[in-house]
Amino acid sequence: MSPKRSDPPSIDLDYLRSEFEKFRAGLGDGATKLGDNAHAALEQITDYLNGGSLSSRMASVEEELEVLAARLKGTGKDAMTKLETEVSARPLASLAVAFGAGVLAASLLRRG
Repeated sequence: MSPKRSDPPSIDLDYLRSEFEKFRAGLGDGATKLGDNAHAALEQITDYLNGGSLSSRMASVEEELEVLAARLKGTGKDAMTKLETEVSARPLASLAVAFGAGVLAASLLRRG
């Protein structure tokens, strides 16, 4: 046997309507709060991008790049000085190395 379904003799429609209206109002408030929070987040991001913090970071990066470029330039000068010293000390050996490198480069370029 199947159990009998018991329906309440009367459904309080007014109560259901009032609860539904409360639910609807709550959803509306939630949507408003969500929209306000999204707007505030976008304003903060815009302020951050337009503010001085991004400019100061870029200036810091530029300074670091200038320091690195100066160090690289100094290292290049040191390497050239050492190369000049070695070439001056051993001119024939340097000429032989340069000739060998040229022959190797020419053979590689012919293959390609």
